[in-house]
Amino acid sequence: MADTHREQPGTEPGGQPGGQPGRGGVHREPVILAPGHGGRRHVPGSPYVVKLAGAQSGGSIAVLESTFEPGQGAPLHLHRGHDETFYVVSGAFRLRCDEHTTEAGPGAFLHVPRTHPHSFTAIGDTPATILVTLTPAGFEEFFIAAAALAADGRPDRQAMRTLLARHDQELVPDAPQDRR
Repeated sequence: MADTHREQPGTEPGGQPGGQPGRGGVHREPVILAPGHGGRRHVPGSPYVVKLAGAQSGGSIAVLESTFEPGQGAPLHLHRGHDETFYVVSGAFRLRCDEHTTEAGPGAFLHVPRTHPHSFTAIGDTPATILVTLTPAGFEEFFIAAAALAADGRPDRQAMRTLLARHDQELVPDAPQDRR
């Protein structure tokens, strides 16, 4: 499939808006990407590909794709300003929302409304890929900033904590019986 990726002038997924206003004051264009294409960002533990940024959707939605090695993922956390939806593309994940945990393979779907603690971990013997949708958009900016912090290696913990707080991600301690 050839890239017929049309965007606002001078942007890539995860970039700033441009173009002329349309409905709702924001000019939006269709975006079509070939497999593996998008705005690549490497965050410690995993590369993220911004498939659709808020700047491209008028702030309504952002979509990210990421592949995790077994044992990697996101710790238990919550967001107060956006919902997250996960779709397992390949491999397997342990998905958790509130007190419910399930092991899920390709085609599995999890919608997490804001304020619900959730986590995910790649399981099995092979890398696993997940598609993440953020509504409204904005949290994709965390991955862009985290990648910049990690450009010279692993960022220091305090810088990462500050970044997490600035981008609406609150880490939630596990209850003692849930720790592994």
